[in-house]
Amino acid sequence: MKSMLFEINKKRWLTLFLVALSATIFRLILQAFIPSSGNNPFPPSVIVKAGLLIPSFTIYALITYFLLAVVFVIIQGHLPGTKIKKGLMFGFLFCMMWGIYLFEPLPHVSSTSLTELFAYPIVDGISLVFLGLLLGKFVAIDSRLVGKVYINFNIVPLIAIPVCFLALRVFFYSIVHIYSSFTTNPLGTMIWAVASGIWIGVLYLFLGQGIKIESPIVKSLFFGIIVFGINLFLFNFFITLVFESDIADIIIRTMADIISVTIGVYIYEKVHFLMISAHSK
Repeated sequence: MKSMLFEINKKRWLTLFLVALSATIFRLILQAFIPSSGNNPFPPSVIVKAGLLIPSFTIYALITYFLLAVVFVIIQGHLPGTKIKKGLMFGFLFCMMWGIYLFEPLPHVSSTSLTELFAYPIVDGISLVFLGLLLGKFVAIDSRLVGKVYINFNIVPLIAIPVCFLALRVFFYSIVHIYSSFTTNPLGTMIWAVASGIWIGVLYLFLGQGIKIESPIVKSLFFGIIVFGINLFLFNFFITLVFESDIADIIIRTMADIISVTIGVYIYEKVHFLMISAHSK
């Protein structure tokens, strides 16, 4: 990883910054098309009260897109396909992940208008796909494996990720009592958790190919913390710019998801390794 970061430092920092800046400007333009009902579920943040939301949002978006771009550079060299396909795949996978997270059945969702409820996943999703397109065009390189993307769809190890995600979510809902609708809507909350875990599993099946690390535990930590964790952290903490938020709750739910995904990936890789070893005998 050090050599990959050194390579970025030598040749690509400016390109990554310009790509992130372009995606940020694009996202700011789309924000103008999102209607506001004025029915805010939480008190405004200190940033909003100080009139600093727009510059803060701009800086935060720029940092988010820049860090996602760095993650893309680190893993794209080992991903199969043309550079445009790589970028679009990266953007689409995170687009869907953000969309699913935005539809989590939280208590305040009932007071959110349908227009706003769907507008943010659409706008954020389009922005992430646009970021991926730019990364594919200006950052990625064509892979020698330009044919079909190879994915191992063995269902036995794949279910480890959603099962771990659901198990830890239920634990933190019922024991730690993180902010949720689990007590009033347990079925809907659990369905959402399963759907989230499945999509994270899909995300790993595609992007995990770019992580050429032999050790299952190191590979799972790399994906859980770097590929998935950085993205989730930036996604979850965006709300603190706009509303007064329970920082401890956000940290706990973020760490819970990172841990569950890391464990799930480790189980996946360990079982996959054992299955390959069994077939080779």
